[in-house]
Amino acid sequence: MQCLAVLLSLLVVALCSAGHDTGQLSNSSRSFAEYTDQSLLWAPYRSNCYFGIRPRNVDQSPFMMGVMWFDNSDASGLSRMRHFVDQGDRLTKYGWEVYDPRVGGKEVIIDEENNLNLTLYFTKSHSGENWAVRVHGQPIDFTRGTVASIVLYFNQNGEDGESKLVKLPELGDGSTKFHGVSKELGEYQITVEDNKGSYFSDPNLSTMEIVPGCDSSKPTHISLTIPDSNVWMAKDVFLSILSDSVKKIVEEKGAEAVNPSLFPSTFTVRNLYGFPPGNFHYLQKSFDNSDPEGFEFDIVYNKLNAQEKILSAQKVTALIVETLKHVESKFDRLFEIEPKNGKHHEFALETLSNLLGGIGYFHGTQLVDRTTIFDDEQFEEIKLLNSREEGPLSLFTSVPSRAAFPRGFYWDEGFHLLQIMEYDFDLAFVIISSWFELIEDDSGWIAREIILGDEARNKVPEEFRIQNPNIANPPTLLLAFSEMLERAIKSQEDSAMAFEKDDVMMQDETNQLEFNSNLLVEYARKIYPKLLKHYNWFKDSQRGLFEEYEEMLNEEGILEKAHEDEVYVWRGRTISHCLPSGMDDYPRPQPPDVAELNVDALAWVGVMTRSMKRIAHVLGLEEDEKHYQNWENNVIENLDLLHWNEAQGCYCDLTIDSFEDARTFVCHEGYISLLPFALKLIPRDSAHLDRIVSLMADPERIFSDYGLLSLSRKDEYFGTSENYWRGPVWMNINYLCLDALKYYYPEVLSAKEGTFSPEKQVAQKLFKDLKSNLINNVFKNWEEKGYCYESYDQHTGEGKGVEHFTGWTALVVNLMGRK
Repeated sequence: MQCLAVLLSLLVVALCSAGHDTGQLSNSSRSFAEYTDQSLLWAPYRSNCYFGIRPRNVDQSPFMMGVMWFDNSDASGLSRMRHFVDQGDRLTKYGWEVYDPRVGGKEVIIDEENNLNLTLYFTKSHSGENWAVRVHGQPIDFTRGTVASIVLYFNQNGEDGESKLVKLPELGDGSTKFHGVSKELGEYQITVEDNKGSYFSDPNLSTMEIVPGCDSSKPTHISLTIPDSNVWMAKDVFLSILSDSVKKIVEEKGAEAVNPSLFPSTFTVRNLYGFPPGNFHYLQKSFDNSDPEGFEFDIVYNKLNAQEKILSAQKVTALIVETLKHVESKFDRLFEIEPKNGKHHEFALETLSNLLGGIGYFHGTQLVDRTTIFDDEQFEEIKLLNSREEGPLSLFTSVPSRAAFPRGFYWDEGFHLLQIMEYDFDLAFVIISSWFELIEDDSGWIAREIILGDEARNKVPEEFRIQNPNIANPPTLLLAFSEMLERAIKSQEDSAMAFEKDDVMMQDETNQLEFNSNLLVEYARKIYPKLLKHYNWFKDSQRGLFEEYEEMLNEEGILEKAHEDEVYVWRGRTISHCLPSGMDDYPRPQPPDVAELNVDALAWVGVMTRSMKRIAHVLGLEEDEKHYQNWENNVIENLDLLHWNEAQGCYCDLTIDSFEDARTFVCHEGYISLLPFALKLIPRDSAHLDRIVSLMADPERIFSDYGLLSLSRKDEYFGTSENYWRGPVWMNINYLCLDALKYYYPEVLSAKEGTFSPEKQVAQKLFKDLKSNLINNVFKNWEEKGYCYESYDQHTGEGKGVEHFTGWTALVVNLMGRK
């Protein structure tokens, strides 16, 4: 019971710490909250940037920074300026090789077009309140004669009159210093100091200053005021100012402006319009990129009243070494991937690091349309035209892809947490608690995409920016929470387990709440009402029409066995797409009908119910627990009674044949038909198990050398139209299926081949081959192209969709070596 208490208590502690409500915390609670706030305060939490820092839970006056770069040796370089992560940049590589948001890591960017190999190290003081960034650059080809122009920008947000950021006078030591004041963060100093490298200068010219303020042979700084809500437009503002400056130089200098040696100076920003000093600052450094040794400089943030300051390059180096060693050793303690210096180990560490490196902190308003009325009898695309800004809200979350989806996705996040919890159990709870904070107090709704503020909104196609309370997504957060509770239940059954763990693990500050049980009394009950409202919202908003089937079920003699309150449909589907289900173009009943019932919607309700049952058990809410147990049983019974098609041998959607006025199964073998199995809702003694395993193992239907196909090869829709969920291999559902195989066949998977019946041997071989195929194919794509992908081609295994998709595809790390 104690281990279960830990899990819930952690969740609520995180909720309280997220709002800084520590006034009533006990000493043990305060210890966890303080460690969480300190270790997770600073990180590159601007997921959409190649590198951008902001603090977590500092909303009114956060300090913001970003790194941009381009080759300013010729005019075409402006079109290759990098800021936001973009697949169109065609970088050879970008991403974290080693990373943990609590301590920092190493990001590598290889930009062939700009002839730049850029490595960025992020590290923190042990207290977590100060940090340093080391920027190290080298030419890919030093003979190309390029110039690496690095543009830093800093902004002290806060329109309160107290917050400010000013550049300090030069002291002649080659460093650039800023003094800042934040109402929430206090006073601090930013120091930018070179370690090595030369700024671009032509020794044949007497001066590199083409006009006052434009001189590539030294750093250039300008200060101005940009509204807090527009800081994300730093690149646009920079390019606008620079373009105007270049035009002015050409007008004034004529032919002299096209001297190649002066191009770097020409493309140096200046305060052309005499802006008065403000809280926003650009600092541009143009390095000679013909030196094979490259350049290096440090950006250091020190809080003025901090006890542990970062005061030298040697200290930065020491912290970087310690940071990288810490992450690598922790990874090796938690994941068993041999050899340690092998490519598979490198791949796994890098993939997990990029999932963690996508964690961001978002704050701002969201667009919500609460007035558009859904017509359940129409299945055309619903236009949400009545949006209003609501909030501001905050969210701490990982993201599916920094390039394409740098925002919170409800459907994806539960899968992310299944991976994150294996590395940092407490971090996973802090993230899930941030999501639970967004449950609306009155309705229980959470938006399917959390798009907060203009910076996040900028990366979203306009048609997806507006959210609506009628539209749901698979409740994977409850799936992740259920898995966390499952781990605790297992510990409860073996009370000695916690004491047998390694002493280092027991003392790991990132797993405090897995082993401390004294927080339940203070906090456990706080989260339950929110989750209950969310549970009821999901069921009410997606409830299907049972009455349409009553007469038919009565004729079949099964009406009395069916449970009328446990039938569900995805609201908001169109003729061709069912976006709420998460599997957008997966085939559904055609034509759509108001009476349609979706098997996956029912299965996800089963997951939510099971999770709520476990929470009620932890809280000692016996009556609630009985209700959830009854509802879970009803879901399971309806899955078999209403959605199982014996002739087809799989679970199917339902609709009504308008001509024969009969209940009709709409069966498309693939992920939807597997979900009741994948979500462990089928009884362990079910007669259906062998047929489901046979389907998964069949190479003529959905088994492949790359993983389970999303749709059977024999289906009429296989590989057609958009072909998004109509064949390609997706890691998230494959992972669930492998996990379900372990659940249903635990004794088989660990036994020698040939020990069990032929049916169970099929499951044994399927698990072994499927796991191997998934790992090998994702690794092969990474080794050849440097990235994980959104999905994988059903014919070739080649990565498809978004590259650098280290959201749920990162689950491959769990498959490779979870201890």
